[in-house]
Amino acid sequence: MRQYDSELRETVQLVQGGSVKKAIDLLEKNNEPGVLVKDKDLLYYLEKGELLALDSSYPASKDSWLKADEFIREWEDAIKSDPNKVLGDIGSYLINDKTRRYDGQDYEKVMLSTKLMLSHIMQGSYDLARIEMKKTVEREKLIESFREKEYDKLQEDAKQQEVGITIKDMKGYPMAELDAPEVTGLKNGYQNALSHYLAGYFFEVTGEPSMAEPGYRNALQLVPNSRIVQAGLRDIGRRKPGPKESDVLFIIESGFAPAWKSISLPIPIPTGKKGLIATPLSFPLIKSENKGFVPTMINAGKRQIPVETLTNLDVMARRQLKDQMPGIVLRMAIRAVLKSVAQEQANKAGAVAGLLTTAVSVVSEQADDRSWRMLPERISIARATLPVGTQSIEFQAESGVFRKDIDIGNRFTIIPIRLTGGTIYIGQPNTPGTIAIVEEAAPAAKATAKRPASRRPTKKAE
Repeated sequence: MRQYDSELRETVQLVQGGSVKKAIDLLEKNNEPGVLVKDKDLLYYLEKGELLALDSSYPASKDSWLKADEFIREWEDAIKSDPNKVLGDIGSYLINDKTRRYDGQDYEKVMLSTKLMLSHIMQGSYDLARIEMKKTVEREKLIESFREKEYDKLQEDAKQQEVGITIKDMKGYPMAELDAPEVTGLKNGYQNALSHYLAGYFFEVTGEPSMAEPGYRNALQLVPNSRIVQAGLRDIGRRKPGPKESDVLFIIESGFAPAWKSISLPIPIPTGKKGLIATPLSFPLIKSENKGFVPTMINAGKRQIPVETLTNLDVMARRQLKDQMPGIVLRMAIRAVLKSVAQEQANKAGAVAGLLTTAVSVVSEQADDRSWRMLPERISIARATLPVGTQSIEFQAESGVFRKDIDIGNRFTIIPIRLTGGTIYIGQPNTPGTIAIVEEAAPAAKATAKRPASRRPTKKAE
């Protein structure tokens, strides 16, 4: 079976080294049609969209994410039209999770809407940004409803198969990582505060303060102790930049999303006459890799602007896994029972058939390791009113102090920054509502500019 996590390690390394074009070439190579790849899938378009954004190609990046969104909408439409059919597919227990069509982790589905929302805003497509904001809320509600139905279905099937396995039977699984305070403190594993804060910011800077309040309130429910979100809600209507000032939002993405691994554990499975047998089953495991560095301050316009993390995708992934683990345990246990029945029948058919069934069972028993690896580990923000024109920004990076001149536009300016642990990518705005990207390198010894990417004209702001 395809080892997706191994494929993406080299891609991550290329991005860290500033070789985004090579990373795109590698992605294309790994997704050529063949034995392991039948066609371009959701992950291909998710990863490519992120890489294209880092390579200055924002319109192409948005197009790739829109194609990824078609896969998610197919999943949503299936749930809305025939949820029993989707739940029935989940109940195909002899099919390994890794061989199913990948519909995305729940936090990835919502993050895709967030990425599209930001892309629409920066390219001046404000109407499309509003649509994406509404779609984000609807997507969150659909995920919540579906996961409840899924677990009910699994419990029903487990009773029919007389499976009584619980999380307590998973001896050797690092449950402490899923029970950490930062994980249990999250409301859920799919809503991200950045998405709702960005909606509040957008409505405020485009002159719709009454629409901004719900966005800030939703964000505050997810990060109740955030001073930046509290200030956003408190200062609606009060924050009025002058004619030569801009409301500037820095969006700082750090590191890379965690990897999903597979861990095999002996689980006691009831097998009729033979009683309980310790059967090796594979479960997903979150592995934190390439964790990001977040500066505490951004110095700009003779001001020190505090930076605050709103979204931690590493913690969100673990919260999602924690919430879904009871269902995963039930599904794995049911699969083991059904496989034991198939094994017993194969043994009756002959020694060769029994050996083949055993071999297939062992090889196919792998947890799904697919995930959107180009996502950052953490997303932080900083916000301030700054003078229009060229401003020098400065912040502490992993390898030293990073400095760069940026252009501040009118009305509002969004400046995306990506710290990868080796290369820093900064979005350089041209005029309000438009953006072009420059690429900056931060070698191990000293963070210095690599080379500016060519500016690309984009759609003018409304």
